[in-house]
Amino acid sequence: MNRAQKLQGVTDAALTAKGQEAAVQLGTLLKPIHFDAAYSSDRRRAVATAKAILAEHADAPALEEKAGLREYYFGGNEGMSNMKLMRKTTQRYGVRAFAKMWLDAPQFRTLVRNFHAMDDTGQAETLDELITRVRQTFDEIVDANQPEANVLVVAHGVSLSALIYQLAPDQLPVTLLKNTSVTRVDVTGDQWVVRGVNLTAPREILALAGAPQSTPEQE
Repeated sequence: MNRAQKLQGVTDAALTAKGQEAAVQLGTLLKPIHFDAAYSSDRRRAVATAKAILAEHADAPALEEKAGLREYYFGGNEGMSNMKLMRKTTQRYGVRAFAKMWLDAPQFRTLVRNFHAMDDTGQAETLDELITRVRQTFDEIVDANQPEANVLVVAHGVSLSALIYQLAPDQLPVTLLKNTSVTRVDVTGDQWVVRGVNLTAPREILALAGAPQSTPEQE
């Protein structure tokens, strides 16, 4: 579905061959980092990404799958092509209003609210529902691990963007997070600090080694 440019959402699509190759490459880059715990969404594409990364680590922890890390739920629009959703949006609001929406900050809020509004079935997640689900899941992960632990989290573009939107909205790219990009979040007590977002360059990723961190990845 990713190759077909469709809204995958919670659909349990398999990881593409290109995605598998990218995950293996990322695992090699992250090899210097010791992970004390590892979590992923329970969708096959995220699980496969996490396992490919951990396969490069001789002392890899067991992977725990969490439904709370799933991608945004598009409701009745699950599986719809990106172009069809764009046409549907412009037909409803008009081209001028559609363009204005994307110029208004923050774009992430506008994007998710539009996803919800475009679902005629009313099943798609609201922005508040998405944020609550993602934050609760990350809180569970933090609470389950020691303060100094290095934790690998593999999830999806919109769901991980929801976390960054809460913590550091100005650092969130307009186009959201790239596949197999790395985002670093340091957690000390109640303080969550974003140290890097959407990293894809090997030099930037390697710079993560040797410091306490939670490392969310996008499948």
